[in-house]
Amino acid sequence: MLLLGPLLPLASAAVVTEIPPFLRGDIQIAYSYEQLAGTLVERGDEDVEVGQRTISDHMLNYGLTFSVGPGIAVFAQVPHYVSSRVSYGSLSDMVYDPGTGSGTYVGTTPGTEGTQVDGAGLGGVWFGVRGTPYSEAFEKRNSATTWLLEGAIRTGDPTSFWTVDEAGKRGAGPGGTAARLHTAFSTTLGISSPYITGTYIGEGKQTVTVVTPDDVSHGEVELDPANHGDIRIGIELLTGRNPASGAQFVFDLHMGVAYDAFAQLPSGFYLPNVLDVGAGGLIQQSEQMEAGAGIAAHWRPFENMQLTVNGDLGYHLPQRIEHPYPVYTGADTLSVTLGSTLGVRFR
Repeated sequence: MLLLGPLLPLASAAVVTEIPPFLRGDIQIAYSYEQLAGTLVERGDEDVEVGQRTISDHMLNYGLTFSVGPGIAVFAQVPHYVSSRVSYGSLSDMVYDPGTGSGTYVGTTPGTEGTQVDGAGLGGVWFGVRGTPYSEAFEKRNSATTWLLEGAIRTGDPTSFWTVDEAGKRGAGPGGTAARLHTAFSTTLGISSPYITGTYIGEGKQTVTVVTPDDVSHGEVELDPANHGDIRIGIELLTGRNPASGAQFVFDLHMGVAYDAFAQLPSGFYLPNVLDVGAGGLIQQSEQMEAGAGIAAHWRPFENMQLTVNGDLGYHLPQRIEHPYPVYTGADTLSVTLGSTLGVRFR
């Protein structure tokens, strides 16, 4: 059984900074559901609600980690987009506005509700290395803090969200190559492990033959998806542990902010409809920012298995979706992330 009490020390580094021991490894399969939902607002003399949009991703991630030295491990991760979808609960048709020389949804005939874009498939594979220059798990060094560093690259994927294959099936994911830098710090204070993490993902450009949601091919364009950065602070609480079997239960509370830079993307994917003259052409999507909080639970029934469940809620600041049109995400836009991870630990 798990032992409870305020005097239990943590056995090693926090979950967010843990690396398998030398010549040991982990296999993981993770499921996540991510949703961004809210109204669309066209700005002018008065702000007018012109639609309700939901962007959702159901994903599986397959991971393998192997420690090639004390405090250093290599890993591979394969993202599988089970479903990547943009849908609308209500929308309007866009028409040309001679007063602004742009498009407008205001005062037009409501369009058809439902799914606008739906894709699926494997994404590019992440290959990387992570290490702990110093760690509480190093028994001979007596380190008071654990510092994790990680670098990874992602291979390109021709079956991206912006195009379809020879069978007419739309892919998912950004498609281009990418690089990721990640770091985390944690320390042990009684049964708690406060931590801070930071991640940066630099997306590479990609040339694709754009096929818009109406299945029309618009020729090749060079896309530049948004670079991403986030910072998270949190605390892990060890609520129970059995040293004999390696069983333990850790509760995680955290909050953070995330920022995406501007992106160069094809027109017509994240709005209900656009002017025919601009569909499939390159547009600029403005930068975006979110702030939120979440919880997670890490249950290890015995040393060689771990189950994690997590949930996060974030507030999405208003963002201009396509630069030719004055349409923004509404002030009620929220992001939700739910997930679970099953890991087999070779120890």
